[in-house]
Amino acid sequence: MQQASSPVLQQLRSLHPGALQTLHQSPDGTLYPHNQVLPELQNLHTSDVYQHQYALSGPQHPPPPSHAHALPVHFEQHALPPSGPYPPFQPAGYQHGASPRFMNAPPPPLQDHAQQYHASPPQTVQRPIQQLPLPPPAPPILSAPQPLPRHVEQAPLPHKQESQEEDTPLSNHGQFQGLKLIPNPPDLEQWRERLFHVDDMITLTEEQFQTYFPHIDNVYSHRSTQRHKRKRFVSHYWDCRLKGRPPGTKKSTDPDKKKRKRVARERDLCDVKIKITEFFDRREYEEQLGRRPPGTENDPPSPIASNMPINPGLSGGQNQNPQFFGQPPLLPQQPAGTWDVPPNMGSQSGMNMQEYPTSSGSSSKKFYTFQRVNGNGGNGKGDGVAGPHKHTLEESDRVKKNSVIRWQAKIDKDDRRKMQGGDSSKKTYHKKATGNALSTVKNHSKEDDLKLYGSAFCPFVQRVWISLEHKQIPYQYIEVDPYKKPQSLLDVNPRGLVPAIRHGPTWSTHESTVIMEYLEDLQTGSHLLPPDAQTRATSRLWSDHVNRNIIPWFYKLLQSQDSNDQVSHAKELRDQIGKLVDAADPKGPFFLGPQISFVDVQIAPWVLRLRRVLGPYRGWPEAEEGSRWKRWIDAIEADRSVKMTTSTDELYLDSYERYAENRPGTSQLADAVNSGRGLP
Repeated sequence: MQQASSPVLQQLRSLHPGALQTLHQSPDGTLYPHNQVLPELQNLHTSDVYQHQYALSGPQHPPPPSHAHALPVHFEQHALPPSGPYPPFQPAGYQHGASPRFMNAPPPPLQDHAQQYHASPPQTVQRPIQQLPLPPPAPPILSAPQPLPRHVEQAPLPHKQESQEEDTPLSNHGQFQGLKLIPNPPDLEQWRERLFHVDDMITLTEEQFQTYFPHIDNVYSHRSTQRHKRKRFVSHYWDCRLKGRPPGTKKSTDPDKKKRKRVARERDLCDVKIKITEFFDRREYEEQLGRRPPGTENDPPSPIASNMPINPGLSGGQNQNPQFFGQPPLLPQQPAGTWDVPPNMGSQSGMNMQEYPTSSGSSSKKFYTFQRVNGNGGNGKGDGVAGPHKHTLEESDRVKKNSVIRWQAKIDKDDRRKMQGGDSSKKTYHKKATGNALSTVKNHSKEDDLKLYGSAFCPFVQRVWISLEHKQIPYQYIEVDPYKKPQSLLDVNPRGLVPAIRHGPTWSTHESTVIMEYLEDLQTGSHLLPPDAQTRATSRLWSDHVNRNIIPWFYKLLQSQDSNDQVSHAKELRDQIGKLVDAADPKGPFFLGPQISFVDVQIAPWVLRLRRVLGPYRGWPEAEEGSRWKRWIDAIEADRSVKMTTSTDELYLDSYERYAENRPGTSQLADAVNSGRGLP
């Protein structure tokens, strides 16, 4: 370690600390006093005092004034120590002007050689480091300007047809989010053919991918997704769906487990595998593929694209630079200031960082590439060339429908359900019997020559059901949904209405009253029609009264939404029931006396629904205790065949909510009542 000259040190040690307050450092590195207080120190150079001073890495905080005399002058003023042949340069405007020692002592004008110092950067020479305590470290100073990575803030994307975008339904498919379900986009068939065959690499913009991929996603089945360790782009690998794959779990040997009726497809019918690469911006696309993405030909070039040599002999100007994947070239450097920092470092716009002008949002959008990657000899030649599909696009559509078609089918199904009163937000009819009726269904589920097609909520079905139970005729009960009209029901009744029966391999009939008459003619079990011809005729007459007058007014009252109409309809229904009661046997309790008969079965389902449906929805009153009507109701409710075909109250309450709200398309019966026609 070198020591300063003894005479100079002696001069400094003999000085009073207060005398140092008037000293200043000139631009050439010498110390001069204010108003010539210390003439003997005018020619004293700071390099003569501390030649061993360490090189600062950045501006330091000033020490407390009480210890200012114990530190080198250049350290107090945050100046760099002298190095090489150039004198140290004190940057203007950086001294602590608020310090008391500098308030009334402005430095003299800069000399010529100090101004020339700006033209060339300082050359720092490493010197031996003196182990002195340092103030808290400051941020490091860049020795030379270097290009820094910068995330350029992209311009906001323009709002393209916001109303149309909001109305477009979106879907998610595995790894991809925000796919658009557009039924008929432009050039749909051409796009489907291109994305099916994938003869060459295909590049799609984000808009194109979101629009057309849902129309082709039935062809492929996702297998894996790979993310690059240092890059943002993502590779998704998809197999042709006809390749198939083994089941994920072993086949169950549990005999009690319900078996799904599924037919396994044959496997390995196609070997095509594709790779969908997802690029998150234009710059990333250009770095990996060496060309501009489609739709950006008129946009300003990025630094990557602008440095790519273009081979005029290639169509489309594709880049053939072998060094394309190297680091981007450095931008020109700027001269450094005193602290080895570019002069414009403080401003955001002047920072020496790579950026390129943003265009109309194209640089921030995603791009997708499609390509076949199966190199296992998929073409059958074993040459590693990716072969085409071994089937047609129509075969893929047959195996599975694409997302758009499935979405459209769901919409159509929901629309039909709403038209039939099956809004998912509201209660709808039950499709299975409950309570005692469910037990009866289970007891008659075995194959039989006589088959009854019915629905648990339907009162017309219950008429026939009561007759079968009363007569103890063997039968098979088949629950169907009459609103969906399965083919098995249409084969029995082309109108698709219940009840309907099939007796034997070919013969069938429908309509509840007709079926009851047919069961009577079988001469099996207990009779519902009396043997006397006149009484039989009377029974048929009052059965017609039930069908023509009581049942229509029941539904008019239930479907009416106007309170005045409800009052008038309730009065009319009560009058029609009163006529039937007046015609019944005075002792009863049934219509013809102590035994249930044909007329009782004809009206029994609606007697049950007076309390279970009209009571909750329209406030239908209970029958007066001790009256003939009350005894008739109690006898019907207590009959075994009636009880065995009756479900819980909840089933009727839910199933008839559609009628009580008079929803459009509730049933043909409801439509007939609304239009004033007779029962269908």
